[in-house]
Amino acid sequence: MSAERVWGRLMEEANEQPLQLKTKTGLNFNLISDDEFLIVKNSELAPSTKLKMQRKIQKENFIKVYPYFERKKSNEFGLSKEILKITVNSVYIFDAIEYALHPD
Repeated sequence: MSAERVWGRLMEEANEQPLQLKTKTGLNFNLISDDEFLIVKNSELAPSTKLKMQRKIQKENFIKVYPYFERKKSNEFGLSKEILKITVNSVYIFDAIEYALHPD
C-alpha cells in the first residue's frame, strides 16, 4: 500500500474516532485527526505515553518516513539518525503504519 493511501486511511479512521495504538515498548497512545494532521495524545489506558503536549504529524514527514518502515522492521542498522533528521515522531508514525497495514 502506498504512503498516500496509508495516510488517507489513518486520517479517515482517526477522524471518526480516536485510534488506540501501542508503541513497540507497550505504551498506549491515541491517534486522532483534525483533517490536516495526525495528532498523538496520551491514552486513558495504562500504561500510557507521558507526552507533555500532543504531537502533530505532518503529511510531508509521514510520506518521507514511510519508506523506512520495512527497513526499520527488519532491524536494519543505522537508520535512526537518518529518520531523526526527518522527524522526532517516527515511533508513532511506524506504529500507525503497522496498524494500517496489519490491523488486528
